[in-house]
Amino acid sequence: MGPNETTVLVVFAYVTTAWLKTVSSGNVTVMDVLWGMGFVIIAWTRFLWSNTINIAAIACLVCVTLWGLRLGFVLHKRTKNRGEDPRYVRMRETAGRHWWWISFLQVFVLQGLLLLIIALPIFLLIPGPPDSVDWTAEKIILSLVCLIGFLIGLLLEHKADMELKRFRELHGPGHLKTDGMFSVTRHPNHLGEAILWWSVGVFAVVVGGSNALVALIGPAILTLLLRYVSGVKMSEVDLQERNGYQEWVTKTPAMFANPIRALLKKNAD
Repeated sequence: MGPNETTVLVVFAYVTTAWLKTVSSGNVTVMDVLWGMGFVIIAWTRFLWSNTINIAAIACLVCVTLWGLRLGFVLHKRTKNRGEDPRYVRMRETAGRHWWWISFLQVFVLQGLLLLIIALPIFLLIPGPPDSVDWTAEKIILSLVCLIGFLIGLLLEHKADMELKRFRELHGPGHLKTDGMFSVTRHPNHLGEAILWWSVGVFAVVVGGSNALVALIGPAILTLLLRYVSGVKMSEVDLQERNGYQEWVTKTPAMFANPIRALLKKNAD
């Protein structure tokens, strides 16, 4: 069995185990917490399966592990006392008594498939191309640019999470945060996640060349989901009734912030 088949089986076992733990309660928010960890498991599965070690694979492993562990910890702290996510409450009410198996397909299996698709850069980077990489000056520079992009995305996510944490500690639930990073983009977390995954995807192309262009399907799918499906759209369903929402939407882009506008606003402040 090769690394690809092994990875698919491990991911299926991962989401199935997570689902089995939710059958009795019906609460599936745990999958959100396990989302980032899924990429960590994919990366480590492939790394441990590999007989060779190269610098690109190690860089990918470290970056994905750092991102996934941070995200899992933050989401665990955020959701452990909050109860079921309103998105899943609506889905459960629609499914009724069939939720126990519908949730397996609609939440766990679906997210498992998305894990595998979005993780395409990991598939290309770990264990890596069969031939040794010729680290030219151009590839080194481009790789450093990708690393900087990854760190920028990670810092955006972390800063947004910390701002939101402090805001909720001060104001409690049910209030709308529209200042700080959330005055530049309504979803800085999603923007940061898109930036860092595009950085990993481009790094896969830098290492693997044109044969690795398929890796960009992963960040492209993730960006579309964040902007138009499970990210902005579903997150704002429960924000629409909060004070200041319409003004916030009018003045602040959903996800893709204008960097020039952000700098001008910072200087004005």
